[in-house]
This record gives sequence, C-alpha cells and structure tokens, in this order.
Amino acid sequence: MSGMYRWSKNSTQKHEEEWGVRLAHLDPERVVMLTRPGSSALVIQVFGDRNTVERLAKAHGGKVTRLSASVWTSDPQRPRAPLSIRGRLRIHADEAAWRDDPEPQAAIFVPAGMAFGTGDHATTATCLRLLCDLVPELPEGWRALDAGTGSGILAIAAERLGATGVQAFDFDPVCVRVARENAAKNGCTAVEISEADSRRPGGFAKAEVVLANLYSELLMESAPALAKRLKSGGWFLFSGVLKTQIEEVCASLEAAGFSKPRVVGRGKWCAGICRWPVSGPAATRPRKSGSRLGR
Repeated sequence: MSGMYRWSKNSTQKHEEEWGVRLAHLDPERVVMLTRPGSSALVIQVFGDRNTVERLAKAHGGKVTRLSASVWTSDPQRPRAPLSIRGRLRIHADEAAWRDDPEPQAAIFVPAGMAFGTGDHATTATCLRLLCDLVPELPEGWRALDAGTGSGILAIAAERLGATGVQAFDFDPVCVRVARENAAKNGCTAVEISEADSRRPGGFAKAEVVLANLYSELLMESAPALAKRLKSGGWFLFSGVLKTQIEEVCASLEAAGFSKPRVVGRGKWCAGICRWPVSGPAATRPRKSGSRLGR
C-alpha cells in the first residue's frame, strides 16, 4: 500500500545523540526530534513509506500511523516568518505572505503543514546557501539535476536562481507527487519531476549542477553514478551528512573523482560542494569575481 506513514516514539533528551546515530541511515529531513519545554521528554518521529516505519517499530517499538493522502503530517505548524537565503531567496510557509511578497521571483512557497522539505532543516538551508553562492560561477543557461528532491524545494530554488532546466527525481512516489504539486504551485516552467533511484540516474541529461540532499550511505553509493550526469567542470552540492560521517563521505567523493570538498557545518550536520574535473579549453577559463566559494 502506498502512502505516507509516521513512526513515533517517546524517549528522553539524554538519549538524543544515540537516536541520531541509530537513525543516521535515514533522510535527515524525515527525522524530527521534539523536546517538551520544562521537561526532559523527547519525541522522535520518522516520516516515510510503510516498510520503513514498520521496520523501525519492529526494531525499537513505538507507534506507526498512516497519514492522510493530502498532507504529510497531522501536526500543523504555525506559519513562521519567511526564511531568507543570502538575500536572494525567501522561503514562505504562509501562502498569503508568499502571494504578497514584493519580489515574487525570489519567493518560494512550501506549505507549513509538511513534515519535511520546508527549508528549516539545517541540511536544506545550507544546501540552499551553497547554491546561492555558486550561481555567480555558472554559465548562462545552466541546468541542474536534483537527486532525492523530497518536497521539490531545491529544484524550485534552482529555477528561481536562473536554471533554464531542472530535472528532479525521488525514489518515493509520494515525494514525486508532492514535489510536482509544489512546483506547479510556484509557477515553475523549467522543472521536471520523476520517480528514479539516485544510484541509477542514467536516463537524465547532463547538467552543470547536481544537488544531492541524501543521507550519508546513499550519498556515497550514488556519487559515482551522479558524477556521470555532470558536465565537464560541473559542481556537486551535497548535504544530509552528520559531522561524525563527513570524513568518510569526503574520502568517498574524492575516490569517485571529485575535487576535495569544501565543507560547511551547521549544528551536527554538514553540507559541502566539490567539482568534477574540467576538461578541454574550459580548463583555462578564469573564475568569475564576486563569488563566495572558497570563503
């Protein structure tokens, strides 16, 4: 049976780090840990398909809930102020505020009711910042490939930042449906979303930028195949990596042929950017000025 499910379990704050390690194999945006003010209680939630959450329940106990087909979470969030990214993007959770944004080309709407993919999580926010920083380096008419698109937020952002074509995909059919809805809601015309496996992305066109907000193990497994979807001198932006795993991930990317990654940490999470080798005349092309890359 298809659909979105939630696994939840109560614990205590002193075990938060342990749960982070136990759940590190999952997409970090699907893992939510909530602390109750004034207490030591910790509520752990994981959103995913039925098999994923039932495996967690079998291994750790807890409760499995099937969510409505029209929403990703039954726990509504209060609308927050727009999330500003480098002054180039604003992520809105409130539709009215999004429609009133004075710069619609910079505004993105992702409903507040979603369980993940809203831009609040460190993995997505850092990836968005890296993408904004990268734009001055990119040629006119650049294209992007978004692996594991989730809510579609990175694909939508790529179009907002000037990509003339964005191919995005996810292994989860629920994510594909929701990402398509979000892209349509945001008026995207250059974003195409499909169902695919990041370890076998052979059917996609080559791009100047590959975005990969994936958990560490999947990222390392997918990197060699995703590298083949990059043009000469293309850029690989990755996220979803715990600090305890970043050295292994960077070594794996370099072994796959990428340049040494530049890593940015935020809390216990890391994101990074590296490059596929430049070949031919482009190898002597000077770097554009004004870039934040390397800073």
